[in-house]
Amino acid sequence: MLRWGLASVLLAATLGVLLVSVGAADRAPAQCGGADGSLRVMTYNIRTALGTKNPGKNPLHQLFEPHDIAPVVATIAAADADVVALQEVLGWGQTRRLARALEMDSAFVFHPSPLPWWGTAVLSRCKLTDVRRAVTSRGKGNGKAMAVAQMEVAGRVVVVTSLHRDRDANSGAQVQRILSALKPETAPVLLMGDFNFTPQDARHSIVSLTYEDSAQVAQFGAGYVLARGTYPVIADSKPHRRIDYVFLSKGDFTVSNVRVIEGVHAEASDHLGYVADVTLTPRPQ
Repeated sequence: MLRWGLASVLLAATLGVLLVSVGAADRAPAQCGGADGSLRVMTYNIRTALGTKNPGKNPLHQLFEPHDIAPVVATIAAADADVVALQEVLGWGQTRRLARALEMDSAFVFHPSPLPWWGTAVLSRCKLTDVRRAVTSRGKGNGKAMAVAQMEVAGRVVVVTSLHRDRDANSGAQVQRILSALKPETAPVLLMGDFNFTPQDARHSIVSLTYEDSAQVAQFGAGYVLARGTYPVIADSKPHRRIDYVFLSKGDFTVSNVRVIEGVHAEASDHLGYVADVTLTPRPQ
């Protein structure tokens, strides 16, 4: 039986592809986070809600397998995040089902491919505005696009993103396109997603010229996160690595705590959800 996520992909192809989709939850507030500018953020590669079955197999080759969003919903609910960056999302149908289950606003963008079928999304407890799609890679028939949106926290605009770096494109140009797409932004930026590189990679250093790695500046929780990593959940033949990040525009945030969501939620995906508690720095008087 076709799931709604797959049905949305097929419908999008038939209608000429709606590349950007925004859906507001009925009870999503106009503003979220604390009055002091505190915000809990999360990035999570959900592997199209396939869990950890058939590890290493491309989700494209499992489109007709059962996709169960319930474990993904439970993981995000356990994180109690205000805003969530999602990767490997199966169309805007799956995005909206997640948003409705969590009573959150949503934005989704398709990755560029001959038949758009997956992409990146942002879920938020507060209203998302000015949603746009930034293509970061065309890859080898499997390009990537970044979702970019704005929301209001403590009366201030914050830019939120969800990206999935194309691991087939390793020239460094992709990271430059990501940074260039955000260069015009004057508001604080949360650069979140599956970057497909480790902290030792040269590309991490390039991003770190403009953005802080939340796990490296957190007051609490960093030791465990740095050692545990975020992928893969089941190590098997691959060692645990940290490839999922929340980067913060420099000088705009402090980070009190970071953690990964595991335990009973570990196998909702082949990645662990990564959570950071951040607070906007006061504006200069």
